[in-house]
Amino acid sequence: MGLQVVRLSEQLGARVFSFSRGETGTDVSRIEHVTEALNQVAVQTGGVVDYIVCSAGLLIRNPLGVMSADDIHASINTNYLGTVNVAQAAWPLLRKSKGSLLFYTSSSYTRGRMMYSVYSSTKAAIVNLTQALAEEWHTDGIRVNCINPERTRTPMRVSNFGVEPEGTLLEPEVVAVATLNTLVSHMTGEVVDVRRKM
Repeated sequence: MGLQVVRLSEQLGARVFSFSRGETGTDVSRIEHVTEALNQVAVQTGGVVDYIVCSAGLLIRNPLGVMSADDIHASINTNYLGTVNVAQAAWPLLRKSKGSLLFYTSSSYTRGRMMYSVYSSTKAAIVNLTQALAEEWHTDGIRVNCINPERTRTPMRVSNFGVEPEGTLLEPEVVAVATLNTLVSHMTGEVVDVRRKM
């Protein structure tokens, strides 16, 4: 989804800076990585950053009883701590620009699901964080929202569930459109549901 947000933003003429573990070695679970990435952007933009999107996520499907400590920590560190790190590092930049911060949750945040209890619970935590920060940063002029896409055709989804029937998954491009619409809106503290058109 993050890649589609980058592509669509560039097509619309935005100046985009993209960071990921695979492409730039940026690990959101390490605050120093996030801070360094945003500092690089600030240097190139004269300190003006209007929008920050955190799309990092990790799904490891296993019953909690047999899940390794490493997998538990990796899930929490990427999905939740990573989101907190991005928010904390983004605050001074977005306070200056009166900008917008956006996260992603999952449809599983409303009800924990067997085989991915840690994933579901981190996604619920992201919703709570979104709502809290929207209130906390309201006087700073920062908008904080969260996209809640239904099951989406992403590499992470395919690696966990295999190839699923055509037409049963949301396309990442649809999520990207919803993301940009939310970023430029006046909303804050909202969980924006993105669904397939039936």
